[in-house]
Amino acid sequence: MTEPQYGPQYGRPAQYPSYPPPSPYGSYGGYGGAAVPARPGQVILSAVLGIVYGALGVLLGLLFIVGGVAATSAGDSADSAIPGLGRMAGAVGGVVIAIGLLALVWAVLMIWGSAWALTGRSRVLLIVGGSISIATTGIAVLGTLGSMNDSSTHNGPLAMLLSLLFFIGALAIVILVSRRPAAHFYAAHRARRGP
Repeated sequence: MTEPQYGPQYGRPAQYPSYPPPSPYGSYGGYGGAAVPARPGQVILSAVLGIVYGALGVLLGLLFIVGGVAATSAGDSADSAIPGLGRMAGAVGGVVIAIGLLALVWAVLMIWGSAWALTGRSRVLLIVGGSISIATTGIAVLGTLGSMNDSSTHNGPLAMLLSLLFFIGALAIVILVSRRPAAHFYAAHRARRGP
């Protein structure tokens, strides 16, 4: 009768089960949590552009609100000079204030979306805000393209260049955050947070 042998068997490495199973992203920290890949430069650039667009949106929104308030207050005194002008100025001022408020909401969406994109929480808000930017700057590009043929405007090429730059920037926000390295970055964050 042979006695059982205990301890390591020389010549054969000991086989131990891997617990928890290895993650496709490597290990992070202590007990096998999924590692998060480094934040891609595409995500950083997209978020920085989103913050810049959001800051410009705050400034533009505040300018529209101040202009709308000025138009409605000027309409009160204009009604005594020309009947009906006050109501028209009040309506125009109300529309301008509404546009300013929408610009502020969009700016908050861009800044909040950029912050979430940088932390890996979500890229959806930044994509939505960038898509709104693409639509509005695309309309601006078409508007300046139509005014390029008008000989009365001397700043047509400059306006066209600026609107085209803003359109390309908005396009870059959405494209960069939608590429494969960014998708892996957000997938790793989702895997860490769990279902």
